[in-house]
Amino acid sequence: MKIIQNILNRIAIQFLLLISRLPLFILYLLSDFLYIVFYRLIKYRIKVVRENIKNSFPDKPEIERIQIEKKYYKYLCDLIVESIKGFTISEKELKKRMTFNNLDLIDQLKRDQKSAIIIMGHCGNWEWVCRSGPLFMHNRLVGVYKPLTNKLFDKLMNKTRTAYGVEQIPMAQIARYVMVQKTPFLLILIADQSPSDKESSYWLEFLNQETAVLPGAEKLALKFNLPVYFTHVNSNKRGYYTCDTKLLVEESNRTSDGLISKLHSKELEENIIKNPHNWLWSHRRWKLKRNK
Repeated sequence: MKIIQNILNRIAIQFLLLISRLPLFILYLLSDFLYIVFYRLIKYRIKVVRENIKNSFPDKPEIERIQIEKKYYKYLCDLIVESIKGFTISEKELKKRMTFNNLDLIDQLKRDQKSAIIIMGHCGNWEWVCRSGPLFMHNRLVGVYKPLTNKLFDKLMNKTRTAYGVEQIPMAQIARYVMVQKTPFLLILIADQSPSDKESSYWLEFLNQETAVLPGAEKLALKFNLPVYFTHVNSNKRGYYTCDTKLLVEESNRTSDGLISKLHSKELEENIIKNPHNWLWSHRRWKLKRNK
């Protein structure tokens, strides 16, 4: 049975790689078809999406929330085909589609030989943002990931993400990794997942809801006294993304408890409000409830 599963996985990977070689304008036609399937036919997680948007924007009229909903599903389907394209996308095309602003902040870290944490949310195409970083920055970039249970797909994803020089470190090993580093690095963290433990989470108001925030980014910043930055990711044109990075905290060990979590959550909130359809609304972000 395991042999058959491996064969099927290899066939699936080869099929995805074959599709990946299609030009993006054709893949976007596939995305348009997927939109009909996901939104009109199977209504993928429609209750979760609708509830999340309603609770996040209670003052918006229903017609406006439905517009966000529709745009979200179009974005989600684009994200699927862009992720497939990411397996074989050329350096030239990736550089054409990505814009990184405020690189002087990042260059200064390189000149000063300093390490730092860069926090992002699941906005835009975060996979393309992380992968293309080395094409625009001269710093040593380190990404954090959760290994997939399927070893073949895990190997494919790692190969894709590290194609241009980003190092990949399993989530469970990151504190130990940072501790032993001798050369400066930029640690990229996507910090808007829903925590599994309500007791160790930071709780704050986010998008009009009491929200649990993963403490990992703040704990790492405090433990190693790393400056913290946030990168906004927005898109004004299909398949093109703009990244704007700003400094949140220069000396983490001088901050009060919870401040870093509040700051990066506030930046994420602003990112979402600016482009509300461009975030993972189908994720069960608020499944964790605080004890009353």
